[in-house]
Amino acid sequence: MTVPSSDEQELENWFFENISTDKKQVFKKFEMTISVMQDADSIRRVAYEAVEDLVEDGVVYGELRYAPLQHLQEKLSSQEVVDAVSTGIKDGQKDFGGEFYTILCAMRQHKNSSEVAELAIKNFNNKVIGFDLAGPEYNFPPSLHKEACNLISESEVGLTIHAGEAADLSYIEDAVFNCQAQRIGHGWQIIDGCQYKNDTFIPNSKIAQYVLDKQIPLEICISSNVKSGASSVTIENHPAIKLLKSGFKVTLNSDNRLMAKTKISEEFKKAENYLELDGNLHSQLVRNAIDARFTNLK
Repeated sequence: MTVPSSDEQELENWFFENISTDKKQVFKKFEMTISVMQDADSIRRVAYEAVEDLVEDGVVYGELRYAPLQHLQEKLSSQEVVDAVSTGIKDGQKDFGGEFYTILCAMRQHKNSSEVAELAIKNFNNKVIGFDLAGPEYNFPPSLHKEACNLISESEVGLTIHAGEAADLSYIEDAVFNCQAQRIGHGWQIIDGCQYKNDTFIPNSKIAQYVLDKQIPLEICISSNVKSGASSVTIENHPAIKLLKSGFKVTLNSDNRLMAKTKISEEFKKAENYLELDGNLHSQLVRNAIDARFTNLK
């Protein structure tokens, strides 16, 4: 695969530019990053440096996502991929500190999610703590992968599903009611199941009421949501903090740090600068993140 530039800054800018999910540009960017993670040494190094970067940003606990079946182009087995990532994570913890685990992603446009689910279950004691459905949301509802989700629900592995970023409210309903998701990736479109009154999102749908009552964590990624072009949400009108004020269990996340050109500390700063995040709400976000760990949800 041809690299668009050998200049570090130009390459960083290229990754950030034109990542519209609607036009599938973000997935083309992933093709570039994935292409250099096809051997065990490279995969281990990336995982190791990911821990280094997170600790440098003040993160003491993290769950890192990747799609293991995307790293088989040079004849690694899926187990060898998991082993390489886990070794990198463990080595990073030894050198930099913190506590880190991984979430294995199945790509929802493919039909191999059960294979990924089985891999996650097999590696529960090998730094794998969760399973996720990622990839293009629209036209690929979670229940297409109900078999994989059922396998996870019957195991010790945590289940999170990307829903409510680039489709509509029905995808959150499907993830929660049909697939028993314990957390929702993004999920801000839960507002479509609410009425907004007196600065509060009040559920007027079964799914929004259930998510609120059960305190299902919403893994919201402000910069990524704004940048992806998957919806009309902007930095000024993103509902993350209003949902938090309304009692929903919101957590802030970076999504892909490279594509969104961000890190978790920047997400908190943006929430403060644009969305009226104050000290008390900041503390609530941190408490929510602690509560939402997959080490706590099983």
